[in-house]
Amino acid sequence: MSEEIKNNEILEEEVDFGEDIIQLINEDGDTVDFYHVATIEFEEKWYVFFEPVEDLADVDEGEVVVFRLETAEDGEDLFVPIEDDEELDRVFEEYNRLIEEEDGCGCDCGDDCTCGH
Repeated sequence: MSEEIKNNEILEEEVDFGEDIIQLINEDGDTVDFYHVATIEFEEKWYVFFEPVEDLADVDEGEVVVFRLETAEDGEDLFVPIEDDEELDRVFEEYNRLIEEEDGCGCDCGDDCTCGH
């Protein structure tokens, strides 16, 4: 795989799903390992969040890449890059909202938080 990985270079899934690691094939035919971070439903579509297992040139440490999950004509799952920045922003906002909802208000009050954040 080229050292420059961008959202739009990863086109389809490979078969290995061991321990929340998935192998994706880029447009050059090379495989890249990713940790499956989350899958969410938003605006009647499914989105998948992945973090690279190894450092990639265009993905900072701790960053995730996001794909819209679609179904190919042959019935296989297809990870489609999100090219619309507004759609990507809305999906990230929803992901962050869900994380905050799961973790509480996001402040340092702890599990018994009543601050209303």
